[in-house]
This record gives sequence, structure tokens and C-alpha cells, in this order.
Amino acid sequence: MTINYSRSLVNQSLIIKRCAHELQTARYQYHDFLSIGIVEGGSCIANIDKVRHIKKNTLVIIPSQLVHWCQPIDIVNWRYTMLYIASNALEDQFNQPMTIKLTSRQMQQVKMIMDSAVYELSPTNILTKIINVLDDEEILSFWTVNSVENMETRRFESVQHYISNNFHRECKVETLANLSGLSKYYFTRLFKETFHISPAKYLMNYRMNRAVKDLLDNTNLSMSEIAHQNGFLTKVILTNFSSNITVFHQKSINYNYLNIGKLPLK
Repeated sequence: MTINYSRSLVNQSLIIKRCAHELQTARYQYHDFLSIGIVEGGSCIANIDKVRHIKKNTLVIIPSQLVHWCQPIDIVNWRYTMLYIASNALEDQFNQPMTIKLTSRQMQQVKMIMDSAVYELSPTNILTKIINVLDDEEILSFWTVNSVENMETRRFESVQHYISNNFHRECKVETLANLSGLSKYYFTRLFKETFHISPAKYLMNYRMNRAVKDLLDNTNLSMSEIAHQNGFLTKVILTNFSSNITVFHQKSINYNYLNIGKLPLK
């Protein structure tokens, strides 16, 4: 699946992702940023807070680090825009996934806000403008969603912190298991039950997220350099990574998720 990412012209904490007329294979993934998206055309089956059918004119908010998947249904009409915002304050406020069906008028207003986000200095202003488009009932449901933390997810906070600080070097599953106080076997099983992906795929996803940022920020670096500094150490991974990511202009990239090699924990 080919996706376009571009960096905000005025705010380095904002990345814009667009996709149109492309189908993807559903796979569990997560992002380092708070994700705010709109489905502009077509529909998809997604597992965010639960498996649901998300249709055209829907606003979706996905907290940072939330593992989810999406399977578009209609290749002819499928079209969406997603904003990735790096803001600790916003992540504290929006710590639960949300889907809100918009009216046609609301959709037009939200789309204008998202299209102009590339020029917005403050990511907080983007959210404020979007919230102001919603009516009182939608705002009420928006803020009163259940915010009870998942205890199993909290169990792995030390593991997530370790990966964020050591993703570029060797990460052994034994080390991650020790951080969680579990045996290697039980850690691997419980981690997958909690996040829906294995520790190895979680690590690869983190490295991919960082590589995308580096491609946007450091277009003077070669693919091999970016792949290597983000922990893609084996020749197969490095080759697949480099051949499936292309910089097509200074502040925007296009890359294919599906052909990237599998990354083992080492």
C-alpha cells in the first residue's frame, strides 16, 4: 500500500498522511503521535476500540501507542486524511480512541481545518477548531468516554520505555521479559495478548515510525543510512527497507508497508 506523508511547513510536531484509491491488508500497527483522521470517501472495517464499520464522513481519534488495524473496503472511493500530532498535553486529554459521525456540513468544516493544518503553528488550535465544529451532545460524549486505564498495558510501560530508548540497537526478548518481571515465554504470550502483536513486530513498528520521521527531516541522508540508524541491521531488512521507501520531494515521502522484511528480535 502506497501512502503519502508530509511534514507541516511551520510545525515540526505535525505530520500529514493522505491515502486515496488504495487498498491495504489489515495489520496491527501503532503510531508515536496522537492521530486525528477523517474518512472522506468509501468505508473500512477497523479495530480501534472495537471492531466496527467506519463509513464516509467519520472523525477518528487514536491515542499515541494504541495498537489498531484498518481494512478499507472500497478501492474506488476510499480516501482519508490523518494528522499525527506530537503533544504530551493533547495525549493526556485524548487517551481513549473515539469515532464520531459527522454531518456533511461538519465534514466540510473539519476537512478545511485539516487541509490548513500544514500552516497551523499550534497543534492545540487544530483540536480546538475541530471540537468547536461538533455540537454539544457530541462534545459531551467526546469528553465523558471511559478513561479507566488498562492494567495489562501499564504492566509493559517499562518495556515500551526501554524500546523507545534502545530501538536503534540490539533488543533481546530476554531483556524485555526481565523488565516486566516475567519469564520469556509468559512475557511473549502476554505481550501479544495485550497489544495484539508480538514484541518483534512492536519493535519493527517503532523503528518504522522513527525512520519515517528521519526521512521527512533528513532528506540528505541515504536510505541505507536512515535504515541503519534506526536499527535495521540485517542485509535483508536493510535492502527491503531501502527499496520500498522513496523520497519524492523535499518534505514529503511515499512508502510501501507490505514488502518490508520481517524483523527478528536479537
